[in-house]
Amino acid sequence: MLKNYKILMVAIVLTATGFILVLGFWLYGNYQGKKQFLLAISEHELFDVMQDFYNDNQEVIEQENQSQRNRRVENFTKILQKKYPIVNLDTVVEMLDEQWGRRNENLPKTTTTDSLPPSKQKMSRHFISTIVFKSINWSDEVVDSLHVRLIRELKERRIYTPFELRLVTLPKEEDRNREFYRQRYIENKTRAIMIDPGQEKYLEINFYNPTLYLLQSIGWQIFASLFLVCTLIGTFFSLISTIKKQNQLAELRKSFVNNMTHELKTPVSTVMAAVESIQRYGAQDDKQRMDKYLSISRRELEHLSNMIERVLQVDLAGTQGILLNKSWFDLYQVVIDCANNAEMFASKKVLLNVNQDEVDGMIFADQSHIKNVISNLLDNAIKYSNELVQINIVMESLGSGYQISIKDNGHGIAESYQKEVFDLFFRVPSGNIHNVKGFGLGLAYVKQIISKHQGTITLKSELGSGTTFILFLPKEIQ
Repeated sequence: MLKNYKILMVAIVLTATGFILVLGFWLYGNYQGKKQFLLAISEHELFDVMQDFYNDNQEVIEQENQSQRNRRVENFTKILQKKYPIVNLDTVVEMLDEQWGRRNENLPKTTTTDSLPPSKQKMSRHFISTIVFKSINWSDEVVDSLHVRLIRELKERRIYTPFELRLVTLPKEEDRNREFYRQRYIENKTRAIMIDPGQEKYLEINFYNPTLYLLQSIGWQIFASLFLVCTLIGTFFSLISTIKKQNQLAELRKSFVNNMTHELKTPVSTVMAAVESIQRYGAQDDKQRMDKYLSISRRELEHLSNMIERVLQVDLAGTQGILLNKSWFDLYQVVIDCANNAEMFASKKVLLNVNQDEVDGMIFADQSHIKNVISNLLDNAIKYSNELVQINIVMESLGSGYQISIKDNGHGIAESYQKEVFDLFFRVPSGNIHNVKGFGLGLAYVKQIISKHQGTITLKSELGSGTTFILFLPKEIQ
């Protein structure tokens, strides 16, 4: 059984670990998917924002570019005139203007997308040549303006998380490929967009810390995963606890059977020996010897009957339940009768003291079972005490019920076993030797009867300082 229990434990741990790992990889994949979606959408929106900026400021940009071109032409003609004084400058200027005009004609015009369906207008704008972006004078003010526009667009799409828009320089193609991988998968950056091929200038979005946004975007998946993991772990713990209890119960049942076999064998052997003596040695002719053997047989058979009755009572409680025969009786008188019987028939010297309130002790309950409960507790107090037994019983009336405390000067019960003493078949471990015979049924029976009467039973105990059992019974049960 123990070997199978260990194998099952290993299987449960491996299953739980595998399940958690699968969920972890699934959540990580979803997280990365959301991250790539955020970067792709942000890159898409950045293209749109740059194109919108160019459209809104096209006149100013072209005027500024024209001014720059005029300055370059003027500088060029001055240098040319110094080297070649005979060159016709008007012809040179005309040729440069003509070349510049052809260049402008080759530039994609944003107005051409107006004839397209609305759903395709933005898509076509992403095929704009980098020459358009190069024509923009990239200053800090321009980048700030794009930053504000991009914030607005991302908030409209409800995917905003704080970021920085900045210009970068990537000189080599293989460096750009490495940078692209690092930006996409490690540093939370979009792919760098080329804005000036001549100077290797790129524009990129660098998100500060998108983790919180990404976790929120997969929040229901995280919640569902945590719920499943907690449910699985809770189920496994419940299963392990149940198996552990069943394993302990199997061990206790085995111990009970061994103990019961020994206890039943002893009185049967004694009675058989007495009967054999009567038959073989003529004890029937000796009245004194005959009475002695019969007394021994009667005492052993009564002991055997009591053991069988206890077993049957507990078995009945575990299957069909105990049927209570309720009536009105004086609880205090029952306690006193049990105390007198325990003191009279004990094999040890017993000093028993009973204190009670001077009030009516009438209770509506099963007198026979209540008497058995008190007798069981007094019997345990005597069995698990030294040769001089001191028992103090206190009976009180508390509102709707009665409280009975039974305190002894016995060996006491360790705190680690106090919750288990009411379990069926349980006996406080004392090695392989039990100086006091028993089956672990008495306190289980007591617990069942008190619960059936809608009462409670608790204990207080310390090793070497005795044990106190505290019963509470309602005056009238439903």
